[in-house]
Amino acid sequence: MAAPLRIICYHPDGVVADRAMARAIARIHQLNAVFNDYDPTSEVRRLCETAGTGKKVQVSDDLWRLLALSLKISEQTSGAFDVTIGPIVRLWRRARMSREMPPAWRFDQARQAVGYQWVRLYPEERAVELLRSGMRLDFGAVAKGYAIDAALQVMREEGVPSALIDLGGDLGLGDPPPDRHHWTVAVAAVKPGEPPSYFVRRARCGVATSGDRYRFVVIGGKRYSHIVDPRTGVGLTDQSEVTVIAPNATLADALATAVSVLGPEKGLAWVETFPDTAALYLRLVGDHTEVHTSKRWKELSGETADAQL
Repeated sequence: MAAPLRIICYHPDGVVADRAMARAIARIHQLNAVFNDYDPTSEVRRLCETAGTGKKVQVSDDLWRLLALSLKISEQTSGAFDVTIGPIVRLWRRARMSREMPPAWRFDQARQAVGYQWVRLYPEERAVELLRSGMRLDFGAVAKGYAIDAALQVMREEGVPSALIDLGGDLGLGDPPPDRHHWTVAVAAVKPGEPPSYFVRRARCGVATSGDRYRFVVIGGKRYSHIVDPRTGVGLTDQSEVTVIAPNATLADALATAVSVLGPEKGLAWVETFPDTAALYLRLVGDHTEVHTSKRWKELSGETADAQL
């Protein structure tokens, strides 16, 4: 999934811990073979090759579950989160490499193949049909969280429930370390060089952060994030960072991206509709960091601001 992986776990028997981690890593590799859109042999790429052909394809349980969840979130956000954004993401990948804005006709062409409403599910057959030619599914905003949850499940099955899995900065928190009540996770400041001022002190949940600290491009003097608004086809221009706490890493991962696109007012209000879920929205305006939180942030994070931003 083109992301660094770190596993921290505690168990009195090192052999048991090593076996659990090996199985967890193998499960992540298995999911990478499903969702990796860079790999032409992955399951999602093979599904996309059938777009517009009128063919429905039976898919694996993993692809079915995550696609169904992604479409649900796409509908709830009216397309601010859209799993079919692949054609536009490809344009911005090239733009970040060339540092040139794609021509307008390419945006128009890509947008014709984007739209969650053009995905048809056949539940009785666990089959999927992509209705428009050129459609490309992109699970970059949710697959890491799903892989984390799957790996944590493997760790529990192997008798190692006290674990933390970090995949590209998205976290799955299992049972806390011995003699502790929680894991402590620092939320990086949105302003480069500043120390963290917010922390998450939790266990048995997912924590995901979406932002453009490392992945952005400056074109014509304007800064564009790698996070793209599917409704416009353009990378976000706000320099922001959204951290979401949710019951699992899959949901946290998806919500972090969706809230980034929706903005603090709509995004945080939407987060409130999910049980046991909270979000922190940091936005850099000049030299000042705006701080926005959902109503349950302090309660669910178990944190207080250690310094004023």
